[in-house]
Amino acid sequence: MRLPPLNAIRAFEAAGRLENFSKAALELNVTPGAVSRQIKKLEQHLGVSLFGRTGNDVQITPTGRRYLGDVHDAFARLEASTRAISAEREAKPLHIWGSRFFIRLWLLPRLPDFHLRFPDQEVQITTVRPDAPLPDEFDAAIMTGNGHWSGMRADLLLHRIVMPVCSPAYLRSAPPLTQPADLAHHTLLETSAGANDWDHWSASTSAGSLADARRITFTSADLTYSAALDGLGVVLGRRGFIESDLQKGNLVSPFWRTFDLGDAFYLIYRDRDPLPSRLRVFREWIGGQLAG
Repeated sequence: MRLPPLNAIRAFEAAGRLENFSKAALELNVTPGAVSRQIKKLEQHLGVSLFGRTGNDVQITPTGRRYLGDVHDAFARLEASTRAISAEREAKPLHIWGSRFFIRLWLLPRLPDFHLRFPDQEVQITTVRPDAPLPDEFDAAIMTGNGHWSGMRADLLLHRIVMPVCSPAYLRSAPPLTQPADLAHHTLLETSAGANDWDHWSASTSAGSLADARRITFTSADLTYSAALDGLGVVLGRRGFIESDLQKGNLVSPFWRTFDLGDAFYLIYRDRDPLPSRLRVFREWIGGQLAG
């Protein structure tokens, strides 16, 4: 015997549980007549009477009450199975994808706090170059840009504001460095993607030409930063990343001259509602870290 129509089962379950066709119709957002027709269809399918009718009054029959119990059990199993599938989906690892520089120097030192707050949430991290295109599958991406990605939401994390910094050891062994123009006699550390950053900074501070300065170019910003910590030269350190090393004395700033590179780091995620819980808690957590 084939199963009865689901709409008929839904109408019967609501009418039997509420013991009233009008209340069932209100719950299902249909008319009482529609509820009555669905129940008649179910009775015809089963070949039994589920409700006794006297004028406008209806009363569930003993057969109908037994069937209602089975329907309740079936609905409960269906609901439990649906919740289990939903929970399994929500328990997927949080896939964070994006800027190697941001992830290594900003996110990783703070990740223990995230694990402390959300110990059951697994995290998968993929680092890439700043010019890498977004992948097909990810939960949250952290990239630099102007805040506009097609089909995506973008939350501002940090503006890219830079200032010259170097290690104390380099400063002791290098020529005097007391004003921006002195940088022409120093080793400047830069990335291939930001080859013009020093010139932009110099123009903004009226430091003059840095064409005579020795330059060491790296393929990634985190390598450039590590080179500065190791005393190889002066780097344009990024606000939001250098404060801890400045406080610890690992880096020093010869003069406080900042420059906004014009773009920013953003948290990027697909424009959907509702957000998966793993992404929602990460978004709230990273916002709290920045606010603090």
